[in-house]
Amino acid sequence: MDQVVDEREHQQAAEKSNRIIMFCDLRDSTEILLNFEQGKFRNANVAAGQAISYEQFIFDVHKTSYEYLYLGHEQTHTEIYGDGLMAIFPEDNTRYIMENIYRLTQRMRNYNDATCTGVNRPSIDLGFGITIGHIAMVYYYLDQRAHPIGIGVHEAARIEGRSKLYDARILISESFYHEIAEYIKSDPRFACRFIDRVCLKNFREPVRLYELLVDNDPRFDDKIQSIPDYEAAYASYCNADWVAAKALFLKVHHDFGLGIGLVMANRCDLLSRNPPKPGWAGIWSMADK
Repeated sequence: MDQVVDEREHQQAAEKSNRIIMFCDLRDSTEILLNFEQGKFRNANVAAGQAISYEQFIFDVHKTSYEYLYLGHEQTHTEIYGDGLMAIFPEDNTRYIMENIYRLTQRMRNYNDATCTGVNRPSIDLGFGITIGHIAMVYYYLDQRAHPIGIGVHEAARIEGRSKLYDARILISESFYHEIAEYIKSDPRFACRFIDRVCLKNFREPVRLYELLVDNDPRFDDKIQSIPDYEAAYASYCNADWVAAKALFLKVHHDFGLGIGLVMANRCDLLSRNPPKPGWAGIWSMADK
């Protein structure tokens, strides 16, 4: 039987525009589920006279971190993926996005600072990937909703997937960095630092990645103070001076406790054993999502 879709829905599917896409996901979700299934938190809760199930924890993730996004703004499109969420924002809505990022990360920290988090219940560790991309909203008659399709959706998901590798909470593309650069200059709660230049898996064009820093991150000051050493290390890295780059990256790791320093130092070892072709511009191709 043919499904009836009105003219407006056909028009909506054909419209494309640049939108800001944010992908959020709970890190180590499989390990958390296995810990629940193996009774780790149940046993702790019995001793403490409390009880929390895996389902209740996932509810906490959404209540603490996502609720305002999917309830609070009529121009924001949101989709829930189990313990993750994708949000599509109007391109001119930077202030709303930044305020929501601050709210999400602050509520996450408050939850994690609560008594017994990590013992009677897991802590909430979210990663974020944000970009600006060309997408269309396509109506699906199966669930009678419009859903976003386009390269920006994939890019945001890929960026979020790399955030843990770089020991970054909020990893953003160069396009979104330019969108917020002026805004963060006037708001001391935020800062940015350059991370890397990469080709994301299955993407042809390289992208510059930055970390958006928020002052409710306990390592906010350390990350800002690490910027000069990291930039010097990255300059040596792009010049294929693996020895100098590795030493500086390890300094970032040792002096500031940032995992990205160790990641990049190990990459220097790989490149010293397998040098790139002449003319290499420092672009690293990602093999994983």
